[in-house]
This record gives sequence, C-alpha cells and structure tokens, in this order.
Amino acid sequence: MRGDQAWESDEELLRDLKAALAEERDVPAHVLEAARAAYTWRTVDAELRALTSYDSILDAELAVRARSTSTARQLVFDAEGVSVQVEVTAAGVAGQVLPARPGRVELLTATGPVAEVELDELGMFLLGPPPPGPVRFRCVVDGTTVVTDWVCV
Repeated sequence: MRGDQAWESDEELLRDLKAALAEERDVPAHVLEAARAAYTWRTVDAELRALTSYDSILDAELAVRARSTSTARQLVFDAEGVSVQVEVTAAGVAGQVLPARPGRVELLTATGPVAEVELDELGMFLLGPPPPGPVRFRCVVDGTTVVTDWVCV
C-alpha cells in the first residue's frame, strides 16, 4: 500500500484495494461485536416516539370496577402527531391509530413479530389474543415508524 501517496491510475488503485481485501477474509470478532452494537441503535428514534399515556390497569376507579366485572384493558400510546389506542380482551386486540392514515401494525414480542395487519380507512386494526409476556406495537404510517412501550397484557 502507498499510505498517503496518490495512485497513478485507477487500475493501480483497484489492484491495491484488491490486495487489501485479500489480506483478511474473516471479520475480526471485535468488528462484529461493534457492528451488532451499532445495529441495535437503528430503531432508537422510533422506540422513543410512543410512550404510554394511559393504562386502564393504573386507573384506580376503573380497577375497582374491573374486579367485579370482566372489562377490557385499555392502553393509549401518544407520540408526536400519532396516537395508538388499544383495547385488549380475551378475544384479542382491537385498536386504532389516529389520525387515520394508510399503514400497518405489528404485534411484537421479545423474539420478534407475532402478528401483522394493515390499518383500515379509519386507522383501525384487529389482532388475535396476544401471547403471554411483554408485548409492544410497531406502527408504520406514511413512512414513519412508531414503536410503543413494552406492556404485559
């Protein structure tokens, strides 16, 4: 390699690049580790966008009524310009993304997506019962991704 010297032709540059690439075929472990760490940051903006603003389980008055009757759990996640309203029952998950726009919603667990559905013209969606354990919702509307907090439903 030439260091800080200029190459006399493109062919010479390509030859040196080919030689540099041929030197190390295996990616060093520390480079792979750094790449994985950087990859986890790809969704940080979306993850910070939709925070829980209402959870019916935390509503004291509603919790008292819920003990005597079978009610759905209601959750509202708000982000800049997007609200994700969710109702969870034994039958499944119903929700609405407001303002209504074309898009899709995914139900996520720690191991990845378990269900995905398109929003209808009112921004509404229906999913089956959520699996046990923490879940969250990823909504993609108008090219913007919003990911909710993790909740145990």
